[in-house]
Amino acid sequence: MALTLAGPVAAQETTSPPREPAKSVLSIELNRVVANEAGCRLGFVTQNRIGSDLSKTAFEIVLFNPEGLIERMLVLDFGAMPEGRTKVREFNLPNAPCDSIARILVNDVSACEGEGVAEGACASALSASSRTDVAFGL
Repeated sequence: MALTLAGPVAAQETTSPPREPAKSVLSIELNRVVANEAGCRLGFVTQNRIGSDLSKTAFEIVLFNPEGLIERMLVLDFGAMPEGRTKVREFNLPNAPCDSIARILVNDVSACEGEGVAEGACASALSASSRTDVAFGL
């Protein structure tokens, strides 16, 4: 029995499509809204994935009532946000009953500081979501 071998087989070259660089994201999730004796407590879960530690972060937010009217504007200081970490922040809003808050808007980035953090890095990477009945967005 004769065995015939074919000539060398050319290796098929496969190329993967170029990978897009990981997108920078600074996410803020409204995780809970709890009534308390003073008013309302907002609980946020944050994740910094912009590539640098943030030594200081703060956001100007606007509270809207159920009729869609501006109820209050304030700045929430989220403090330091280390790269790659999940942090929880809570804020008490005195004299603001939770049922008077229908929507929360992140109006502006008031502070975004960290070594090597470019101006506007937080604003361009910002993402907002809500796990509550209160709408939360940009």
